[in-house]
Amino acid sequence: MIRGSLLAALALGAGIAHAQMHMCKDALGHKVFSDQPCGSDDSIVDVNPAMGGPSINPSSSIRVEHYEIRGTTWPDLVREIDSKGPEGFWGSASSPIRYHFEATPSPGGCRAASVHATTDARVRLPSWANRYEGSASLQAQWDSSYRSLDLHERGHVQISLDGAKEMERVLNSLPEQPTCEALVAEGRRRAQEVLAAVSRRQLAYDAQTNHGRDQWSPYRN
Repeated sequence: MIRGSLLAALALGAGIAHAQMHMCKDALGHKVFSDQPCGSDDSIVDVNPAMGGPSINPSSSIRVEHYEIRGTTWPDLVREIDSKGPEGFWGSASSPIRYHFEATPSPGGCRAASVHATTDARVRLPSWANRYEGSASLQAQWDSSYRSLDLHERGHVQISLDGAKEMERVLNSLPEQPTCEALVAEGRRRAQEVLAAVSRRQLAYDAQTNHGRDQWSPYRN
């Protein structure tokens, strides 16, 4: 959260800030970037964002929930996860994509005026409640496995976030239609294509990683 005094300072500074960067090459020919002049071959790189185009900035959130497991050996933990895990898996990630766009009359008929996509993720992972009753080696094995599992589920979340960005790009580029009804219909059609593509990517990700098993050292050992 930005407090009022800082927000005011940012607002005042925005008018005089210059989004420029200096670029030159070092002795080996590598590019060097600096906010100050950096050599005889110095050139200015403009890093201001492109103006006039639509902003691609979907909203996203992630909520991580844990289900409790107990045990003092690896087989104990596996049995607990097999009996308590979501839908027979060790973890899960649900990250639906939602979208909203508004149509507005235009000289040629109707165009998209406002587009916004969101994805709110819910991740479920195991929590080893009595981990300190286990050996140091078992704790190390668990921590490695948990990190791998967390990485896999967050991969699913990233696919959805990429899909939400694609949703905004697609809907922002909707061609003008003769009527707003036609624009809405075309928007829905293209949105369904994006959702279908995201679904295929999610399935392919699980297939490529064997639902994360090929990412996990316990399954490879």
